[in-house]
Amino acid sequence: MDDATDAPFHLKVASPSPSPYVVQPWKKLLYLRQAYPDNYTDPSFLSQLKRNTTVAKYRYSNVVGDFSLIVLHISALILVVLMFSGIYLFHWDIRWPTAATTLVSLVGLFGFHRHQIKSYVITSMLLLVLSPVLRSLTRSTASDSIWALSFCLVIANTIFHDYAFGGDPHDYHPIISTNISLTNAIVLASRLNTHASVFTFLMFAIEVSILWPLFDVSMRHWHWHKLHRTLFASLFGIDCWLIWRIMGGKYVGFWIVGCGAIMFGLPAYFLFLQKYKNEMMGPWDPAKPKLNRVQ
Repeated sequence: MDDATDAPFHLKVASPSPSPYVVQPWKKLLYLRQAYPDNYTDPSFLSQLKRNTTVAKYRYSNVVGDFSLIVLHISALILVVLMFSGIYLFHWDIRWPTAATTLVSLVGLFGFHRHQIKSYVITSMLLLVLSPVLRSLTRSTASDSIWALSFCLVIANTIFHDYAFGGDPHDYHPIISTNISLTNAIVLASRLNTHASVFTFLMFAIEVSILWPLFDVSMRHWHWHKLHRTLFASLFGIDCWLIWRIMGGKYVGFWIVGCGAIMFGLPAYFLFLQKYKNEMMGPWDPAKPKLNRVQ
C-alpha cells in the first residue's frame, strides 16, 4: 500500500446549520422582518402594561385653591360690568373708583413690573386721545345687541383666560383674555355719554381685569399669600356690595351660592371623578423623542 493509503483517515463533521423551520423569538422591533403574522400578539407584550402611572393624587385644599382663581377672575370681570351698570343706569361718578384702582395699579407696577410702566403711560395717553372716537363706535348699534355681545365676551374671557395655576409669571400668557377684556371694555364704554366717562371707565376696566390678575400671579409666585387673599376678599366683597346696591339682596345670595359652588363644589366633584380614571400605558404608546436644545 502506498503512503496515501497508510495515512490515517480523519472524518470532518460539518457543524449543523440552523433549521429554516426554527422560529426565532419575537422581538418588539418594528423595522425587523420576523416570521410572525402582522396581528401576532406575544405573551410578553402585555406584561409591560402599566395602569395609572401618571395619575396624580390631589388634596382637596389644593384643588379649592386652584378653583378659587376662577372665582377671583370672574369677580374682576363682574366688577367691571357692575361699575358700568352703575354709571349707565344711576349716573355714578367713576372718577373716584378709577383713582383708587390707578393708585393700586401704580403700586403694583412699581412693586412687580417696573419695565411695564412705560407701556402703562403710553396706553393711558392713547385712550385719552381716542376717547371721542370710541364713544361713537357703536352709536348705530342697539343697546340689546351691546348687552348680548358683552355677555358673550365675559363668558369667552372666563373660558380662555390663563389662570396660571402654577403661579409662575413666566408661564402666564393671557393674550386671548387680555384682548377680550379690552374689547369688552371698549364695547361698554361706547354707550357712555361723555369723553371723560369713556376714558375713566376704560382705565378702570383695564386696571381691574388685566393688570390686577397679573399682579396676583406675581403675588403667588413670591408666596405673598396674604396679599393674594386680600385681593380676593376685596374683589368678592366689592362685588357683593355693588350687587346689593344695583339689584338687591336676593341676587347677592345667588352670587355667593354660585361662587361657593365653583370654589367648593367643583373640586369635590373633580376628586370624585378621579376614582373612575383608568389610564393604561403600554409598549404600544409612541416614544417621545428628546431633542437636544441648542444653547
